[in-house]
Amino acid sequence: MKKILFTFFVTVILITAFLSCATAASGKDISLQEAIEQSAENLARDLPNGTRVAIVAFETESDRLSDFIMEELTASLFHLGIEVADRQNLEYVYKELNFQMSGDVSDETAQSIGQFLGAELVITGQLWDMGNLRRLSTNAIYVETAIRASVPRFDIINNSNLKNMITALDRQQTTIRTAKYGVTENTVPKTAGVFLDRGILFASRGEFDMAIIDFTEALRLDSNLLSGYILRGRALVASVSHVMHIGDNFSGMDTIFYGRTLGNDHIDIINRAIEDFTNAIRLNPNRANSYFERTRAYLILGNFDRAFADASRIIQINPNSADAYDIRGTIYFQREDLDRAIADYTQAIRLSPNFSISYNNRGRAYSDRGDFERAMADFNRAIQLNPNSADAYFNRGNVHKDRGDFDRAISDYTNAIRIDSKFADPYNNRGNIYYIRGDLDRAISDYNQAILLDPNWAFAYASRGLAYLNKGDLDHAIADYTHAIQLSPNFADAYHDRGLAHSRRGNTDRAIADYNQAIRLDTNNPKLFYNRGNAYLDRDDFDHAITDYTQAIRFNPNFVEAYFNRGTAYAIKGDFDRAIADFEAVLRREPGNTGARNYLERTRQLRGR
Repeated sequence: MKKILFTFFVTVILITAFLSCATAASGKDISLQEAIEQSAENLARDLPNGTRVAIVAFETESDRLSDFIMEELTASLFHLGIEVADRQNLEYVYKELNFQMSGDVSDETAQSIGQFLGAELVITGQLWDMGNLRRLSTNAIYVETAIRASVPRFDIINNSNLKNMITALDRQQTTIRTAKYGVTENTVPKTAGVFLDRGILFASRGEFDMAIIDFTEALRLDSNLLSGYILRGRALVASVSHVMHIGDNFSGMDTIFYGRTLGNDHIDIINRAIEDFTNAIRLNPNRANSYFERTRAYLILGNFDRAFADASRIIQINPNSADAYDIRGTIYFQREDLDRAIADYTQAIRLSPNFSISYNNRGRAYSDRGDFERAMADFNRAIQLNPNSADAYFNRGNVHKDRGDFDRAISDYTNAIRIDSKFADPYNNRGNIYYIRGDLDRAISDYNQAILLDPNWAFAYASRGLAYLNKGDLDHAIADYTHAIQLSPNFADAYHDRGLAHSRRGNTDRAIADYNQAIRLDTNNPKLFYNRGNAYLDRDDFDHAITDYTQAIRFNPNFVEAYFNRGTAYAIKGDFDRAIADFEAVLRREPGNTGARNYLERTRQLRGR
């Protein structure tokens, strides 16, 4: 059976010439063009203007001949006032419904496609070679009732002109996708179906806000439009995620949402998407993809229990779904259950050995487990299977960074940026390496780009703030930390680092206030107590300083700097015995610490007076 392609290949002048020569051999035999036009007239005769039909497939000996007939039938119906679903979206529907793109389409399949496209009537057909004649048979089925419409068959003379036309179609080297009868951004929709078609056009171009408006209007006109809920939910998720790839005609998408802090607006949008996927499930409880997309939305919200329930339902519907095991693995990964995550990713790979996404995801799990060799092998395999996977390069760069191989990490981050220049994460992580190397200007440049691409990413502001802090640009540092805190009010490190900036400006009161807030958010972090102790020490509040250094040492018994500074505070207070004990504690841990040795000797001298 020939595969049916949904593109338009015809050179109009050439084909028109052939059609005009295809005259009937007898009164009963007609040309192909006449047969198509009469089929359209028969179909349109009993349909009210504005009826939406979907031309699903046409079985012939040639892909291009099939496409030509479908295009001509579309044109004829269009001129008779019949709305025809945009044929460019048929490929999307086949992917959504997991159908094979074949000319041999069952009535049940045709109905499913019609429901998905919001069509009242679905059309299929065949052109059979019968020797001297070819027979054009057009089939039409009403989506709601499954009743077939009566459409006569037509015999077409199979002369040399028709054969030459078919040969000319097959020899064409270029593919021309027609927009003549499909929607454009300038189309003014009046029906649910056309709003759906235009929404798909906008979404496939990444214009998600416009797509959401059109899908919403389609659902207002037809509240049972299954694809409207699916596509609006997908567009809502895309609008608050980083979209790595959009499938043809918005047939799917690959997104990344690496633990971003969600604002209330984002949470509302994801909840709206979940509501749409829930409506899609209500209309078709056995469609696995709706559960899959709702699972991803639950994961963004961190609702692992509901995500797990949906993933389990997908596996129940389709036990051989690699996608289902992959997303359940991601749920385990988010729960930090790395062994189960790896087991599910491995099962996904067994079911689909070339599933690059599962190799990439399993690599992340191995990396988090500290198994860098296996992680590297998986990322290499993911890149081999999909050389354009920016995410795989990014993740492999993270492994290089964790292993201290900064040159290779920078190379991988740069490759990720080359593949996807709108991917903020590799800019941020490359900036981190430049920061570690002391190349603060390059670090700030990369942080600038990360923030430009993701203006709501609190961590990127905090990273840039740290680079400014180390450059001594305290005003810009404080501004960045403040912005990070506005975006993420529970960001303890941002409060701590802003406290450092205030301390360096000599504003110890503000520094202590920030350290207080950081400690409220992160109560067991010795670094926070140590730096608040330093602020108290700067303010000559030795008792509070000693209390904080003691707390830092309790959490980290080997915190050399805390022993040293507490010893200094004791010495200033005249408590020489405790000061000596602290300096000796430093030297037990760092025998070569000349500062502690000098202070120890000086303190012993003071005690001897």
